[in-house]
Amino acid sequence: MNLFIKFFTCFAAGAVLLSACKKDPPTPEDGNKITASTIGKINALGFDTLNVAKVTGGYIVEGDLFLTEKDLETKQGYTTLFIAEADQYKLSYTLTALPRIINISVAGLPAAYVSAADIVIARYNALNLRITFKKVANRSDADIEIKDSTLGNGVLALTPAYSAASRTPSSPVLLDITTLGNNPDEKRLATLMAHEIGHAIGLRHTTYVNNSYNCTYKQVTKTGDTQTDLIKIDGTPTSGAAFSWLSGCLNNEDHPFNPNDVVALNYFYGNTPGNFYVPTATYRKGTKELHLFLRSQTNTLLEKVYTPGTGWSAWNDLGGNLTSDPSATSRDGNSIAVFARGASNNLIFKTWTLNGGWSQWTNLGGYLYSAPNAESRAADFINVLVRGANDVLQTIYYVEGEGWHEWQSFNINVSSAASGTSRYPNSIEMYAQDAGNHMVQGIWTKESDRTVWGNLGGTIYSAPAAIARGYLNVDVFALGANHQLITTNWSTTTNWKNWESIGASIYSAPATASTDSLSIDIFAKGPSDNLMQRTWTKANGYGPWINL
Repeated sequence: MNLFIKFFTCFAAGAVLLSACKKDPPTPEDGNKITASTIGKINALGFDTLNVAKVTGGYIVEGDLFLTEKDLETKQGYTTLFIAEADQYKLSYTLTALPRIINISVAGLPAAYVSAADIVIARYNALNLRITFKKVANRSDADIEIKDSTLGNGVLALTPAYSAASRTPSSPVLLDITTLGNNPDEKRLATLMAHEIGHAIGLRHTTYVNNSYNCTYKQVTKTGDTQTDLIKIDGTPTSGAAFSWLSGCLNNEDHPFNPNDVVALNYFYGNTPGNFYVPTATYRKGTKELHLFLRSQTNTLLEKVYTPGTGWSAWNDLGGNLTSDPSATSRDGNSIAVFARGASNNLIFKTWTLNGGWSQWTNLGGYLYSAPNAESRAADFINVLVRGANDVLQTIYYVEGEGWHEWQSFNINVSSAASGTSRYPNSIEMYAQDAGNHMVQGIWTKESDRTVWGNLGGTIYSAPAAIARGYLNVDVFALGANHQLITTNWSTTTNWKNWESIGASIYSAPATASTDSLSIDIFAKGPSDNLMQRTWTKANGYGPWINL
């Protein structure tokens, strides 16, 4: 995408439509300047390879993004956010340590550039994102420095495609003031600056399904492209919107954020309802009604319910004072129980019944060093697993007619919360991460009244999430290296399969729920601390991530 080269060229020519500024294909001589191996590496990172320019220290791609030789050796993927089945916003990374202030310096630039920076900062800050932009006087205090540079190659602006330090703003943003002039229109210049700052916080160029919105050359096929996530956002807006502030080129007008830009920025950097690390979900037993729970920013319990034919409800605050993420289970069609760690590191729970609604919180004692995990192996039973003192796995269980039994310890040390699942009423299977980042499994049976432990290997970086699909299958999910969602499966015919990656850009341990042997719902925290859902069905495999 030839970005603001085209923006200002078309402005001078009086062009008013994106489609009036299409790029011509490169001549064969252009491709001879860069090796096929380099083109392949750029392609694999998901960038367009038409009109790549080789410059000192690296390459200019898509008109205004700079890739170093080191960047080409990485395996960095990206996320595509699909809005209204029309606009595709691409993200290389989100910033860490949110919320945070991003300091911007325009020191030494002409007055028009300082005024344009003020416009840009006001536009971003008006969205009340978890990143707040602030202009600073000293370059040494800046997270993003905007500075003058003679760029050549017809390039007017240039920003590093990746930051020097992981998930921090990329800097500097270079502007060719000799070509742009000392006194350009401030609002049009603000559009350029906002665009480059978008790159500096991890966003790539917006592309469109509707070619009438596109002003760039045809996208090349990305063989070996490292993208692993395609996230669809349902709801408003419901149609494409031209003139995204991150479009590859624009007409000669000022372009503040359009409605879909606002949706994308809020998705990646907006405030979320939960202050969560791991969500939890359960189907009300025997129904298709899915209950999703999070810990809120004020440490209360939030619930969201999916009902077939109606869709998702709004979030409902159920109160409490949680010091961990919750865990939910349903032992019959008339009840749901939710557990969490309380203010004294004790186990607390509350129940919902079809006729009585939600109960008050009840204290079950204990001293928890992790979030709890609850599993109902039959209508009369609930088992709760926790990591206790000295990393010993502990349990407390409920039997209808008897109430809660005393706390018990297993002869196993774990480094994560555990996950329990049951294939039949007289057995429960437990999975956890050990000190070597391997997955351990314990199987308890009523017949033997003992637990047999084994090490299943693998390399996991979170508590596992296990789900039994009937008697014949167990699926386990976990956070893998580089934010990969990884999974393994056991069946009566294949035993345990090797771990495999099924997607990137998750930032928590996953949670699972299933209502039958034909489907699994997976939930995790996304790249912007947002809640995401992905569904597997036996008929169609894994669907796209959906933002909740």
